[in-house]
Amino acid sequence: MKNFIKLFTLITVVLFVANLSYGQANIGFKGIGGKVGFVDPESSIGSTFGLGVVANLGTITPAIHLDAFADYWGKSYDESMFGANAESKCTEIAIGAAAKYYFPMEGSKFKPYAGGGLALTIGKCTFDYQYTDPFTGQTSDQSSSSSDTELGFRILGGADMELSPGLIGFGEIVYHTNGWDYLGIFVGVVKILGE
Repeated sequence: MKNFIKLFTLITVVLFVANLSYGQANIGFKGIGGKVGFVDPESSIGSTFGLGVVANLGTITPAIHLDAFADYWGKSYDESMFGANAESKCTEIAIGAAAKYYFPMEGSKFKPYAGGGLALTIGKCTFDYQYTDPFTGQTSDQSSSSSDTELGFRILGGADMELSPGLIGFGEIVYHTNGWDYLGIFVGVVKILGE
Protein backbone atom coordinates (compact mmCIF):
# COMPACT_ATOMS: atom_id res chain seq x y z
CA MET A 1 0.00 0.00 0.00
CA LYS A 2 2.87 2.36 0.84
CA ASN A 3 4.39 1.95 -2.65
CA PHE A 4 1.01 2.53 -4.28
CA ILE A 5 0.66 5.84 -2.41
CA LYS A 6 4.13 6.92 -3.54
CA LEU A 7 3.41 6.02 -7.18
CA PHE A 8 0.04 7.79 -7.02
CA THR A 9 1.74 10.91 -5.62
CA LEU A 10 4.34 10.86 -8.42
CA ILE A 11 1.67 10.60 -11.13
CA THR A 12 -0.45 13.33 -9.52
CA VAL A 13 2.48 15.78 -9.33
CA VAL A 14 3.47 15.21 -12.96
CA LEU A 15 -0.12 15.63 -14.19
CA PHE A 16 -0.65 18.73 -12.03
CA VAL A 17 2.47 20.46 -13.38
CA ALA A 18 1.53 19.56 -16.95
CA ASN A 19 -2.02 20.85 -16.42
CA LEU A 20 -0.85 24.20 -15.01
CA SER A 21 0.88 25.12 -18.24
CA TYR A 22 -1.27 23.21 -20.72
CA GLY A 23 -1.57 26.24 -23.00
CA GLN A 24 2.20 26.33 -23.56
CA ALA A 25 2.87 22.62 -23.19
CA ASN A 26 4.06 20.44 -26.06
CA ILE A 27 4.06 17.08 -24.30
CA GLY A 28 4.62 13.88 -26.25
CA PHE A 29 7.24 11.29 -27.14
CA LYS A 30 9.86 13.44 -28.92
CA GLY A 31 13.07 11.39 -28.68
CA ILE A 32 14.91 8.42 -27.20
CA GLY A 33 18.52 7.86 -26.15
CA GLY A 34 20.96 6.26 -23.77
CA LYS A 35 23.63 7.22 -21.27
CA VAL A 36 26.59 5.73 -19.43
CA GLY A 37 28.35 7.04 -16.40
CA PHE A 38 30.21 6.78 -13.15
CA VAL A 39 28.13 6.20 -9.98
CA ASP A 40 29.36 6.76 -6.41
CA PRO A 41 26.91 5.39 -3.79
CA GLU A 42 27.03 6.82 -0.26
CA SER A 43 28.33 3.64 1.35
CA SER A 44 31.42 1.55 1.73
CA ILE A 45 30.76 -0.51 -1.41
CA GLY A 46 32.78 1.81 -3.67
CA SER A 47 32.16 3.36 -7.05
CA THR A 48 30.85 1.60 -10.15
CA PHE A 49 29.53 2.18 -13.65
CA GLY A 50 25.91 2.88 -14.48
CA LEU A 51 23.81 3.07 -17.59
CA GLY A 52 20.39 4.32 -18.50
CA VAL A 53 17.71 5.10 -21.02
CA VAL A 54 16.32 8.61 -21.58
CA ALA A 55 13.12 9.69 -23.31
CA ASN A 56 12.48 13.30 -24.38
CA LEU A 57 8.83 14.01 -23.52
CA GLY A 58 8.67 17.55 -24.90
CA THR A 59 8.19 20.85 -23.12
CA ILE A 60 6.01 22.06 -20.25
CA THR A 61 6.91 25.68 -21.11
CA PRO A 62 9.43 26.84 -23.74
CA ALA A 63 12.20 26.84 -21.10
CA ILE A 64 11.14 23.76 -19.09
CA HIS A 65 11.61 20.35 -20.69
CA LEU A 66 10.34 17.00 -19.42
CA ASP A 67 12.35 13.77 -19.60
CA ALA A 68 11.61 10.21 -18.51
CA PHE A 69 14.51 8.01 -17.44
CA ALA A 70 15.47 4.54 -16.27
CA ASP A 71 18.88 4.24 -14.60
CA TYR A 72 20.67 1.05 -13.51
CA TRP A 73 23.85 0.32 -11.59
CA GLY A 74 25.23 -2.73 -9.81
CA LYS A 75 28.26 -3.54 -7.69
CA SER A 76 29.81 -6.76 -6.34
CA TYR A 77 32.33 -6.64 -3.53
CA ASP A 78 34.03 -8.88 -0.96
CA GLU A 79 34.63 -8.30 2.73
CA SER A 80 36.53 -10.27 5.38
CA MET A 81 36.11 -9.81 9.12
CA PHE A 82 36.65 -12.02 12.21
CA GLY A 83 37.08 -15.22 10.20
CA ALA A 84 34.04 -14.56 7.98
CA ASN A 85 34.22 -13.92 4.25
CA ALA A 86 31.25 -12.20 2.67
CA GLU A 87 30.48 -11.77 -1.01
CA SER A 88 27.83 -9.14 -1.69
CA LYS A 89 26.06 -7.83 -4.76
CA CYS A 90 23.87 -4.72 -4.77
CA THR A 91 21.82 -3.34 -7.67
CA GLU A 92 19.51 -0.37 -8.05
CA ILE A 93 17.05 0.71 -10.72
CA ALA A 94 15.47 4.19 -10.73
CA ILE A 95 12.50 4.84 -13.06
CA GLY A 96 10.98 8.30 -13.16
CA ALA A 97 10.62 11.74 -14.70
CA ALA A 98 12.58 14.97 -14.38
CA ALA A 99 11.89 18.57 -15.37
CA LYS A 100 14.87 20.54 -16.71
CA TYR A 101 15.07 24.34 -16.89
CA TYR A 102 17.26 25.52 -19.78
CA PHE A 103 19.16 28.74 -19.13
CA PRO A 104 19.02 31.26 -21.98
CA MET A 105 22.28 31.16 -23.99
CA GLU A 106 22.06 33.20 -27.18
CA GLY A 107 24.32 32.00 -29.98
CA SER A 108 25.93 29.17 -27.97
CA LYS A 109 26.18 25.53 -29.01
CA PHE A 110 25.83 24.55 -25.36
CA LYS A 111 22.44 24.64 -23.61
CA PRO A 112 23.02 24.41 -19.83
CA TYR A 113 20.19 23.22 -17.60
CA ALA A 114 19.28 22.43 -14.00
CA GLY A 115 16.34 20.50 -12.68
CA GLY A 116 14.92 17.77 -10.55
CA GLY A 117 12.49 14.91 -10.52
CA LEU A 118 10.97 11.89 -8.85
CA ALA A 119 11.71 8.21 -9.35
CA LEU A 120 10.52 4.83 -8.19
CA THR A 121 13.76 3.37 -6.76
CA ILE A 122 14.09 -0.43 -6.64
CA GLY A 123 17.13 -1.76 -4.77
CA LYS A 124 18.29 -5.29 -4.01
CA CYS A 125 21.29 -6.75 -2.19
CA THR A 126 22.35 -10.38 -1.78
CA PHE A 127 24.90 -11.54 0.79
CA ASP A 128 26.76 -14.87 0.84
CA TYR A 129 28.73 -15.55 4.03
CA GLN A 130 31.33 -18.21 4.71
CA TYR A 131 32.56 -18.51 8.29
CA THR A 132 35.43 -20.68 9.48
CA ASP A 133 35.55 -21.38 13.21
CA PRO A 134 39.14 -20.66 14.34
CA PHE A 135 38.98 -23.35 17.06
CA THR A 136 37.37 -26.29 15.25
CA GLY A 137 38.15 -25.39 11.62
CA GLN A 138 34.53 -26.08 10.63
CA THR A 139 33.10 -23.96 7.83
CA SER A 140 29.49 -22.82 7.56
CA ASP A 141 27.77 -21.04 4.66
CA GLN A 142 24.82 -18.67 4.88
CA SER A 143 22.95 -16.52 2.37
CA SER A 144 20.54 -13.65 2.75
CA SER A 145 19.01 -10.96 0.59
CA SER A 146 17.09 -7.75 1.02
CA SER A 147 15.13 -5.57 -1.36
CA ASP A 148 13.32 -2.28 -1.09
CA THR A 149 11.18 -0.02 -3.25
CA GLU A 150 10.98 3.68 -2.40
CA LEU A 151 10.06 6.99 -3.94
CA GLY A 152 13.34 8.75 -4.70
CA PHE A 153 14.17 12.36 -5.48
CA ARG A 154 16.93 13.72 -7.69
CA ILE A 155 18.53 16.99 -8.57
CA LEU A 156 20.59 17.40 -11.70
CA GLY A 157 22.55 19.83 -13.80
CA GLY A 158 24.22 19.56 -17.16
CA ALA A 159 24.36 20.77 -20.73
CA ASP A 160 23.12 19.68 -24.16
CA MET A 161 24.97 20.13 -27.42
CA GLU A 162 23.66 19.44 -30.93
CA LEU A 163 25.99 16.85 -32.51
CA SER A 164 24.14 16.71 -35.83
CA PRO A 165 20.60 17.49 -37.00
CA GLY A 166 18.32 15.39 -34.80
CA LEU A 167 21.09 14.07 -32.51
CA ILE A 168 21.74 15.74 -29.15
CA GLY A 169 24.70 14.93 -26.91
CA PHE A 170 24.59 15.69 -23.19
CA GLY A 171 26.59 15.52 -20.00
CA GLU A 172 25.05 15.78 -16.55
CA ILE A 173 25.64 15.38 -12.84
CA VAL A 174 22.86 13.70 -10.83
CA TYR A 175 22.35 13.42 -7.08
CA HIS A 176 19.72 10.78 -6.26
CA THR A 177 18.23 10.19 -2.79
CA ASN A 178 16.47 7.18 -1.29
CA GLY A 179 17.50 3.62 -1.84
CA TRP A 180 21.27 3.97 -2.00
CA ASP A 181 21.87 7.72 -2.21
CA TYR A 182 24.34 8.27 -5.02
CA LEU A 183 26.14 10.87 -7.08
CA GLY A 184 26.35 10.09 -10.80
CA ILE A 185 28.20 11.67 -13.71
CA PHE A 186 26.70 10.67 -17.06
CA VAL A 187 27.20 11.31 -20.77
CA GLY A 188 24.78 10.27 -23.47
CA VAL A 189 22.96 10.97 -26.71
CA VAL A 190 19.29 11.46 -27.60
CA LYS A 191 17.87 10.95 -31.09
CA ILE A 192 15.08 13.45 -31.73
CA LEU A 193 12.29 11.71 -33.61
CA GLY A 194 10.67 13.15 -36.70
CA GLU A 195 13.76 15.05 -37.84
